[in-house]
Amino acid sequence: MFPANPILLLGLIVVSYLVLRFLYKSSALHRINKWWRWIEDRCHVHQFYKVPQFNEHMQENQLYRKVSVYLNSLASVEDSDFANLFSGNKSNEINVVLDPDQTVIDTFLSARVHWTNEKSASDGSRALVLKIRRNDKRRILRPYLQHIHTVFDEMEQRRKEVKLYINAETDPERNGRWRSVPFSHPATIDAVAMEADLKTKVKSDLESFLKSKQYYHRLGRVWKRSYLLYGPSGTGKSSFVAGMAKFLCYDVYDINLSNVVDDSDLKMLLLQTTNKSLIVIEDLDRYLAEKSMAVSLSGILNFMDGIFSCCGEERVMVFTMNVKDQIDPTVLRPGRIDVHVHFPLCDFSAFKNISQ
Repeated sequence: MFPANPILLLGLIVVSYLVLRFLYKSSALHRINKWWRWIEDRCHVHQFYKVPQFNEHMQENQLYRKVSVYLNSLASVEDSDFANLFSGNKSNEINVVLDPDQTVIDTFLSARVHWTNEKSASDGSRALVLKIRRNDKRRILRPYLQHIHTVFDEMEQRRKEVKLYINAETDPERNGRWRSVPFSHPATIDAVAMEADLKTKVKSDLESFLKSKQYYHRLGRVWKRSYLLYGPSGTGKSSFVAGMAKFLCYDVYDINLSNVVDDSDLKMLLLQTTNKSLIVIEDLDRYLAEKSMAVSLSGILNFMDGIFSCCGEERVMVFTMNVKDQIDPTVLRPGRIDVHVHFPLCDFSAFKNISQ
Protein backbone atom coordinates (compact mmCIF):
# COMPACT_ATOMS: atom_id res chain seq x y z
CA MET A 1 0.00 0.00 0.00
CA PHE A 2 2.78 2.45 0.94
CA PRO A 3 6.23 2.65 -0.62
CA ALA A 4 8.77 0.49 1.11
CA ASN A 5 11.48 3.08 0.53
CA PRO A 6 11.36 5.52 3.49
CA ILE A 7 12.96 8.32 1.43
CA LEU A 8 10.24 8.05 -1.22
CA LEU A 9 7.57 7.99 1.50
CA LEU A 10 9.03 11.12 3.09
CA GLY A 11 9.06 12.83 -0.29
CA LEU A 12 5.38 12.07 -0.86
CA ILE A 13 4.51 13.43 2.58
CA VAL A 14 6.41 16.69 1.93
CA VAL A 15 4.82 17.19 -1.51
CA SER A 16 1.35 16.51 -0.09
CA TYR A 17 1.95 18.99 2.73
CA LEU A 18 3.10 21.71 0.33
CA VAL A 19 0.10 21.16 -1.99
CA LEU A 20 -2.37 21.33 0.90
CA ARG A 21 -0.67 24.41 2.31
CA PHE A 22 -0.80 26.14 -1.10
CA LEU A 23 -4.49 25.32 -1.53
CA TYR A 24 -5.25 26.57 1.97
CA LYS A 25 -3.38 29.81 1.47
CA SER A 26 -4.96 30.38 -1.95
CA SER A 27 -8.42 29.81 -0.52
CA ALA A 28 -7.69 32.06 2.46
CA LEU A 29 -6.36 34.84 0.22
CA HIS A 30 -9.43 34.55 -2.00
CA ARG A 31 -11.72 34.92 1.03
CA ILE A 32 -9.71 37.87 2.34
CA ASN A 33 -9.89 39.65 -1.03
CA LYS A 34 -13.61 38.99 -1.22
CA TRP A 35 -14.18 40.35 2.30
CA TRP A 36 -12.05 43.42 1.54
CA ARG A 37 -14.04 44.18 -1.61
CA TRP A 38 -17.25 43.80 0.40
CA ILE A 39 -15.97 46.27 3.04
CA GLU A 40 -14.92 48.75 0.37
CA ASP A 41 -18.31 48.58 -1.29
CA ARG A 42 -20.09 49.16 2.03
CA CYS A 43 -17.87 52.15 2.76
CA HIS A 44 -18.85 53.72 -0.59
CA VAL A 45 -15.30 54.27 -1.75
CA HIS A 46 -16.32 53.29 -5.29
CA GLN A 47 -18.56 54.85 -7.89
CA PHE A 48 -20.64 52.60 -10.16
CA TYR A 49 -21.77 53.25 -13.75
CA LYS A 50 -24.06 50.93 -15.67
CA VAL A 51 -23.98 50.54 -19.46
CA PRO A 52 -27.23 48.74 -20.38
CA GLN A 53 -27.53 46.63 -23.50
CA PHE A 54 -30.72 48.41 -24.63
CA ASN A 55 -32.20 51.86 -24.12
CA GLU A 56 -35.73 52.61 -22.94
CA HIS A 57 -37.05 52.00 -26.49
CA MET A 58 -35.37 48.58 -26.60
CA GLN A 59 -32.88 49.81 -29.17
CA GLU A 60 -29.31 48.55 -28.95
CA ASN A 61 -27.03 50.78 -26.91
CA GLN A 62 -23.99 51.38 -29.14
CA LEU A 63 -21.83 52.18 -26.13
CA TYR A 64 -22.59 48.71 -24.73
CA ARG A 65 -21.36 47.15 -27.98
CA LYS A 66 -18.16 49.21 -27.96
CA VAL A 67 -17.37 48.47 -24.32
CA SER A 68 -18.13 44.78 -24.81
CA VAL A 69 -15.79 44.51 -27.80
CA TYR A 70 -13.11 46.42 -25.90
CA LEU A 71 -13.33 44.26 -22.77
CA ASN A 72 -13.25 41.01 -24.71
CA SER A 73 -10.01 42.17 -26.32
CA LEU A 74 -8.26 42.54 -22.95
CA ALA A 75 -5.79 39.87 -21.91
CA SER A 76 -7.23 40.03 -18.37
CA VAL A 77 -10.45 38.37 -19.62
CA GLU A 78 -8.52 35.12 -19.50
CA ASP A 79 -7.96 35.69 -15.77
CA SER A 80 -11.67 35.85 -14.94
CA ASP A 81 -13.28 32.91 -13.16
CA PHE A 82 -15.21 31.90 -16.27
CA ALA A 83 -15.01 32.91 -19.94
CA ASN A 84 -16.47 31.53 -23.16
CA LEU A 85 -14.44 30.47 -26.19
CA PHE A 86 -15.82 31.12 -29.67
CA SER A 87 -14.34 30.61 -33.11
CA GLY A 88 -13.65 33.82 -35.01
CA ASN A 89 -14.09 34.84 -38.62
CA LYS A 90 -10.74 33.31 -39.57
CA SER A 91 -10.10 29.57 -39.46
CA ASN A 92 -7.44 29.82 -36.75
CA GLU A 93 -9.05 32.64 -34.73
CA ILE A 94 -10.41 32.01 -31.21
CA ASN A 95 -12.23 34.73 -29.27
CA VAL A 96 -12.45 34.84 -25.47
CA VAL A 97 -15.77 36.33 -24.30
CA LEU A 98 -16.64 37.30 -20.73
CA ASP A 99 -19.42 35.22 -19.18
CA PRO A 100 -22.37 36.78 -17.27
CA ASP A 101 -21.68 37.72 -13.64
CA GLN A 102 -17.94 37.68 -14.23
CA THR A 103 -15.56 40.57 -13.55
CA VAL A 104 -12.58 41.78 -15.56
CA ILE A 105 -9.97 44.28 -14.31
CA ASP A 106 -8.47 46.98 -16.49
CA THR A 107 -5.80 49.61 -15.82
CA PHE A 108 -5.82 53.14 -17.21
CA LEU A 109 -3.52 55.99 -16.20
CA SER A 110 -2.29 53.88 -13.26
CA ALA A 111 -5.86 53.45 -11.94
CA ARG A 112 -7.56 50.07 -11.64
CA VAL A 113 -11.15 49.75 -12.80
CA HIS A 114 -13.51 46.78 -12.63
CA TRP A 115 -16.13 45.75 -15.18
CA THR A 116 -18.84 43.22 -14.32
CA ASN A 117 -21.05 41.55 -16.91
CA GLU A 118 -24.50 41.44 -15.31
CA LYS A 119 -27.60 39.67 -16.58
CA SER A 120 -31.08 40.89 -15.68
CA ALA A 121 -33.29 38.29 -14.02
CA SER A 122 -36.47 39.94 -15.34
CA ASP A 123 -35.93 40.24 -19.11
CA GLY A 124 -32.59 38.52 -19.67
CA SER A 125 -30.91 41.67 -20.98
CA ARG A 126 -27.34 42.41 -20.00
CA ALA A 127 -25.47 45.38 -18.64
CA LEU A 128 -21.82 46.16 -18.12
CA VAL A 129 -21.16 47.78 -14.74
CA LEU A 130 -18.09 49.93 -14.26
CA LYS A 131 -16.66 50.19 -10.75
CA ILE A 132 -14.17 53.00 -10.25
CA ARG A 133 -12.67 54.54 -7.14
CA ARG A 134 -14.21 57.89 -6.26
CA ASN A 135 -10.76 59.45 -5.97
CA ASP A 136 -9.99 58.43 -9.57
CA LYS A 137 -13.36 59.33 -11.08
CA ARG A 138 -12.75 62.94 -12.11
CA ARG A 139 -9.24 62.21 -13.30
CA ILE A 140 -9.83 59.25 -15.59
CA LEU A 141 -13.53 58.65 -16.32
CA ARG A 142 -13.93 60.72 -19.48
CA PRO A 143 -10.43 59.99 -20.85
CA TYR A 144 -11.02 56.29 -20.17
CA LEU A 145 -14.32 56.21 -22.07
CA GLN A 146 -12.68 58.10 -24.92
CA HIS A 147 -9.88 55.53 -24.88
CA ILE A 148 -12.48 52.76 -25.27
CA HIS A 149 -14.02 54.57 -28.26
CA THR A 150 -10.60 54.95 -29.89
CA VAL A 151 -9.58 51.32 -29.38
CA PHE A 152 -12.96 50.12 -30.71
CA ASP A 153 -12.63 52.26 -33.85
CA GLU A 154 -9.13 50.90 -34.45
CA MET A 155 -10.35 47.31 -34.06
CA GLU A 156 -13.28 47.88 -36.41
CA GLN A 157 -10.94 49.45 -38.93
CA ARG A 158 -8.67 46.41 -38.86
CA ARG A 159 -11.61 44.04 -39.24
CA LYS A 160 -13.32 45.69 -42.16
CA GLU A 161 -13.03 44.43 -45.71
CA VAL A 162 -10.90 46.80 -47.76
CA LYS A 163 -12.54 47.88 -51.01
CA LEU A 164 -11.21 49.28 -54.27
CA TYR A 165 -13.22 52.13 -55.80
CA ILE A 166 -12.84 53.18 -59.43
CA ASN A 167 -14.45 56.19 -61.08
CA ALA A 168 -16.78 55.15 -63.89
CA GLU A 169 -17.58 57.25 -66.92
CA THR A 170 -20.35 59.80 -66.53
CA ASP A 171 -23.76 58.12 -66.60
CA PRO A 172 -26.82 60.31 -65.83
CA GLU A 173 -28.95 57.25 -65.08
CA ARG A 174 -26.72 56.06 -62.23
CA ASN A 175 -26.20 57.75 -58.88
CA GLY A 176 -22.60 58.48 -58.00
CA ARG A 177 -19.45 57.89 -59.97
CA TRP A 178 -17.61 55.39 -57.81
CA ARG A 179 -17.91 51.63 -58.37
CA SER A 180 -16.43 49.29 -55.76
CA VAL A 181 -15.04 45.77 -55.73
CA PRO A 182 -13.38 43.81 -52.89
CA PHE A 183 -9.69 44.67 -52.70
CA SER A 184 -7.97 41.29 -52.82
CA HIS A 185 -4.48 42.32 -53.91
CA PRO A 186 -1.99 39.95 -52.20
CA ALA A 187 0.83 42.49 -51.84
CA THR A 188 2.05 43.75 -48.47
CA ILE A 189 4.59 46.45 -47.66
CA ASP A 190 7.04 43.83 -46.42
CA ALA A 191 6.82 41.88 -49.69
CA VAL A 192 7.75 44.85 -51.91
CA ALA A 193 11.34 45.05 -53.13
CA MET A 194 12.73 48.09 -51.33
CA GLU A 195 15.79 49.01 -49.31
CA ALA A 196 15.13 47.91 -45.74
CA ASP A 197 15.82 51.24 -44.01
CA LEU A 198 13.58 53.14 -46.44
CA LYS A 199 10.78 50.65 -45.94
CA THR A 200 11.07 51.04 -42.16
CA LYS A 201 10.94 54.85 -42.48
CA VAL A 202 7.80 54.74 -44.62
CA LYS A 203 6.04 52.35 -42.24
CA SER A 204 7.03 54.53 -39.29
CA ASP A 205 5.70 57.59 -41.11
CA LEU A 206 2.35 55.87 -41.73
CA GLU A 207 2.12 54.78 -38.09
CA SER A 208 2.85 58.32 -36.92
CA PHE A 209 0.15 59.67 -39.24
CA LEU A 210 -2.46 57.35 -37.74
CA LYS A 211 -1.72 58.70 -34.25
CA SER A 212 -1.40 62.40 -35.15
CA LYS A 213 -4.97 63.70 -35.20
CA GLN A 214 -4.47 66.05 -32.25
CA TYR A 215 -1.12 67.22 -33.63
CA TYR A 216 -2.64 68.23 -36.97
CA HIS A 217 -5.55 69.97 -35.29
CA ARG A 218 -3.24 71.84 -32.94
CA LEU A 219 -1.38 73.18 -35.99
CA GLY A 220 -4.63 74.10 -37.71
CA ARG A 221 -4.04 71.63 -40.53
CA VAL A 222 -6.24 69.00 -42.16
CA TRP A 223 -5.40 65.48 -41.04
CA LYS A 224 -4.08 64.11 -44.34
CA ARG A 225 -0.76 63.10 -45.85
CA SER A 226 0.52 62.85 -49.42
CA TYR A 227 3.12 60.57 -50.99
CA LEU A 228 4.90 60.54 -54.32
CA LEU A 229 6.11 57.14 -55.56
CA TYR A 230 8.38 57.51 -58.57
CA GLY A 231 10.54 55.19 -60.60
CA PRO A 232 10.54 53.08 -63.79
CA SER A 233 7.57 50.87 -64.64
CA GLY A 234 7.60 47.47 -62.97
CA THR A 235 9.54 48.52 -59.87
CA GLY A 236 6.68 47.88 -57.41
CA LYS A 237 4.89 51.23 -57.07
CA SER A 238 1.38 49.80 -57.53
CA SER A 239 2.18 46.87 -55.24
CA PHE A 240 3.41 49.31 -52.61
CA VAL A 241 0.12 51.25 -52.87
CA ALA A 242 -1.71 47.97 -52.21
CA GLY A 243 0.58 47.31 -49.25
CA MET A 244 -0.11 50.79 -47.84
CA ALA A 245 -3.87 50.16 -48.08
CA LYS A 246 -3.57 46.88 -46.22
CA PHE A 247 -1.23 48.37 -43.63
CA LEU A 248 -3.66 51.24 -42.95
CA CYS A 249 -6.84 49.18 -43.55
CA TYR A 250 -8.05 52.03 -45.77
CA ASP A 251 -10.31 51.76 -48.80
CA VAL A 252 -8.60 52.67 -52.09
CA TYR A 253 -10.04 55.29 -54.47
CA ASP A 254 -8.17 54.88 -57.76
CA ILE A 255 -8.87 57.92 -59.94
CA ASN A 256 -8.63 57.38 -63.69
CA LEU A 257 -8.14 60.89 -65.08
CA SER A 258 -9.21 59.69 -68.54
CA ASN A 259 -12.76 59.36 -67.16
CA VAL A 260 -12.77 62.85 -65.61
CA VAL A 261 -14.73 65.44 -67.58
CA ASP A 262 -13.21 68.65 -66.19
CA ASP A 263 -11.89 70.32 -63.05
CA SER A 264 -15.35 70.44 -61.43
CA ASP A 265 -15.84 66.73 -62.05
CA LEU A 266 -12.53 66.01 -60.32
CA LYS A 267 -13.66 68.05 -57.31
CA MET A 268 -16.94 66.12 -57.10
CA LEU A 269 -15.07 62.82 -57.19
CA LEU A 270 -12.96 63.99 -54.27
CA LEU A 271 -16.04 65.09 -52.31
CA GLN A 272 -17.55 61.60 -52.75
CA THR A 273 -14.61 59.84 -51.13
CA THR A 274 -14.75 58.88 -47.45
CA ASN A 275 -12.53 59.40 -44.46
CA LYS A 276 -9.98 56.67 -43.77
CA SER A 277 -9.23 56.29 -47.47
CA LEU A 278 -6.25 56.07 -49.80
CA ILE A 279 -6.77 58.31 -52.84
CA VAL A 280 -4.54 57.33 -55.75
CA ILE A 281 -3.64 58.86 -59.11
CA GLU A 282 -1.20 56.69 -61.04
CA ASP A 283 1.08 57.86 -63.86
CA LEU A 284 0.48 61.52 -63.07
CA ASP A 285 3.46 62.57 -65.17
CA ARG A 286 1.91 61.02 -68.27
CA TYR A 287 -1.37 62.89 -67.75
CA LEU A 288 0.38 66.18 -67.16
CA ALA A 289 2.31 65.72 -70.41
CA GLU A 290 -0.87 65.27 -72.46
CA LYS A 291 -1.93 68.47 -74.19
CA SER A 292 -5.53 67.27 -74.61
CA MET A 293 -6.12 66.38 -70.95
CA ALA A 294 -9.56 67.48 -69.76
CA VAL A 295 -8.26 68.43 -66.30
CA SER A 296 -6.03 71.51 -66.10
CA LEU A 297 -2.85 71.87 -64.07
CA SER A 298 -4.75 74.25 -61.80
CA GLY A 299 -7.39 71.57 -61.28
CA ILE A 300 -4.71 69.05 -60.28
CA LEU A 301 -3.15 71.49 -57.82
CA ASN A 302 -6.51 72.29 -56.22
CA PHE A 303 -7.19 68.56 -55.98
CA MET A 304 -3.93 68.04 -54.13
CA ASP A 305 -4.21 70.80 -51.51
CA GLY A 306 -7.02 73.18 -52.43
CA ILE A 307 -10.08 74.03 -50.36
CA PHE A 308 -11.94 70.92 -51.57
CA SER A 309 -9.15 68.66 -50.34
CA CYS A 310 -9.98 69.88 -46.82
CA CYS A 311 -13.53 68.43 -46.96
CA GLY A 312 -12.62 65.25 -45.12
CA GLU A 313 -9.94 63.90 -42.81
CA GLU A 314 -7.67 60.93 -42.19
CA ARG A 315 -6.89 60.58 -45.87
CA VAL A 316 -3.69 59.59 -47.60
CA MET A 317 -3.08 60.79 -51.16
CA VAL A 318 -0.67 58.82 -53.34
CA PHE A 319 0.65 59.88 -56.73
CA THR A 320 2.88 57.71 -58.90
CA MET A 321 5.23 58.80 -61.69
CA ASN A 322 7.93 57.24 -63.82
CA VAL A 323 10.10 60.36 -63.62
CA LYS A 324 9.70 63.64 -61.78
CA ASP A 325 12.47 65.73 -63.34
CA GLN A 326 10.26 67.24 -66.06
CA ILE A 327 7.31 67.94 -63.75
CA ASP A 328 6.29 71.52 -62.94
CA PRO A 329 7.95 72.31 -59.56
CA THR A 330 4.65 73.67 -58.20
CA VAL A 331 3.25 70.13 -58.26
CA LEU A 332 6.04 68.76 -56.09
CA ARG A 333 6.53 71.57 -53.62
CA PRO A 334 6.52 70.75 -49.87
CA GLY A 335 2.98 70.85 -48.54
CA ARG A 336 1.52 69.33 -51.68
CA ILE A 337 3.78 66.28 -51.46
CA ASP A 338 4.94 65.34 -47.97
CA VAL A 339 7.00 62.23 -48.72
CA HIS A 340 8.97 61.27 -51.85
CA VAL A 341 9.77 57.58 -52.27
CA HIS A 342 12.09 56.46 -55.06
CA PHE A 343 11.63 53.03 -56.66
CA PRO A 344 14.79 52.16 -58.59
CA LEU A 345 15.26 49.02 -60.63
CA CYS A 346 15.53 46.02 -58.31
CA ASP A 347 19.14 45.34 -57.28
CA PHE A 348 20.55 42.31 -55.48
CA SER A 349 20.08 43.69 -51.95
CA ALA A 350 16.42 44.52 -52.55
CA PHE A 351 15.81 41.12 -54.12
CA LYS A 352 17.51 39.46 -51.18
CA ASN A 353 15.16 41.25 -48.74
CA ILE A 354 11.99 39.91 -50.41
CA SER A 355 13.38 36.39 -50.86
CA GLN A 356 14.12 35.88 -47.18
